[in-house]
Amino acid sequence: MKNQCRIKTTIKNPTIRFLFVALAFLIINVWIYLLWHYLSSLRRSSRKVFSHLFTLKQMLEFLRQTIDRNYGVVREVYLT
Repeated sequence: MKNQCRIKTTIKNPTIRFLFVALAFLIINVWIYLLWHYLSSLRRSSRKVFSHLFTLKQMLEFLRQTIDRNYGVVREVYLT
């Protein structure tokens, strides 16, 4: 799970890098919240979580598709 939500960047600014780490932490916590509240069943003394029904990779793909749809995708960069 550690490297699934990791951004690849060459930015040296520690503030922006910290922002990326915080964003990854937030996304993983939202995924865990969704699993816990919507994809789990309560047993006598524990909870069974059905994490195979909604993986972190699926959630990241949903987020990527939404961002692509709203902001567009740059396929080529022209150097002048």
